[in-house]
Amino acid sequence: MAKTKFNITAHLRDRVISGLHRGRLRGGDRLPSFREVAEEVGVDFRLVSDAYKELEAEGLVEVRGRSGVYVAVQERIGGFLLSESAQWLAGVMAEAWKRQIAIPALPELLRRCTDASQLRCAFVESTEDHMLAFCAQLGPGFGLECVPVFLESELERSAPDRLAAVLEQLRKVDLVITTAFHAAYVHGITEALDSPLVVVTAIADIAKAIERRLRDGPLTVVCADPLFGERIRLVYGGEYKDRIHVVRADDRWEIARLDPTDPVLMTRAARRRLMDDVPLPLLIPHSPTLSFESARELSEVLIRINTAKLERE
Repeated sequence: MAKTKFNITAHLRDRVISGLHRGRLRGGDRLPSFREVAEEVGVDFRLVSDAYKELEAEGLVEVRGRSGVYVAVQERIGGFLLSESAQWLAGVMAEAWKRQIAIPALPELLRRCTDASQLRCAFVESTEDHMLAFCAQLGPGFGLECVPVFLESELERSAPDRLAAVLEQLRKVDLVITTAFHAAYVHGITEALDSPLVVVTAIADIAKAIERRLRDGPLTVVCADPLFGERIRLVYGGEYKDRIHVVRADDRWEIARLDPTDPVLMTRAARRRLMDDVPLPLLIPHSPTLSFESARELSEVLIRINTAKLERE
C-alpha cells in the first residue's frame, strides 16, 4: 500500500506524542530530519516536509529552517496536563457534544463501557518473549487480568489431551488474544467458544528499526526462547538471513562476548533473565509493543464485553 501524507503525519504525530508522555522527548529536543524520516519509511522527503508542517500547525513541533525540526515546548495546564493532552481531550469533548452526549455524562459513560468488572484474557503464545512483551501492556494498559496459555510444539498441541487442556483454559476467560503466528490454530479452537478472539500486532516502528539495521549490517537478537530468534529470521531475514545472530539470555558466555557498544534487539523476557545487569544498548525500547490498530480493535472488543455484562446484570 502506498504511503500517503496522512499516514506519514499520523506516524510522526504518534512518535512525538508517545515520546512526550513517556518522558523520552522534551520541548526543544531535535527530531529526525525530513530526509532521515523519508529514508526510514520509504517516501519522498517532500511528503515528510508537508507532514511536519501539519504538526507545526498543531503546535507539536517547530520547523527551524536548515537548523532542523524540534519538539515544541508543551505548556502544562494545572501543573499536570500537557497542552497536547488538553487539545486531545477538548476534541473528545467536542465529538461528544456533536453526538448530543452531555459532557458531564462522559466519565460515567467511559466507566460503564470499560469497568463493569475486571476482565480475564488468555494470551496464547509459544514463546516467553512474545508472551511477556504483550502481557506487560495488556494488564496495566487495559485493566485486564492476563492469563498466559503456552502452546507446546505443533505435534504436542495437536494431541487430543493437550487440545482439551487448552480448551479448558480458554473457557475460563472473557476473551482470547494471540499473535499472527498462532492465529489460525487459535481461531479453530475459539470457534466452539463464546469468547471473542483478538489477533494483535506490534507497532510498525519495531519492524522499521529491524529492517533498517539489517540493511546496514548484522543484527544480534538476545531472547529467552531461540524460537523467537527463528521468527525474526523468518519474518525479516530474506536476503539478510545470515546477518541475524541469535543469542539466548541464559548463555552467559555468548552474552559476555557481545560488543557493549553495538545495539541489540533484546526482549523483555531476556532482560528479566539477565536481571538488567548487562549494559547492552537496545535497538528498540521495550515499550510500547502493541500497535495502534490492535489497541483500537481490543478497545472495541472490551466495550462490547463490558456493555453486554451490564445488560445482563
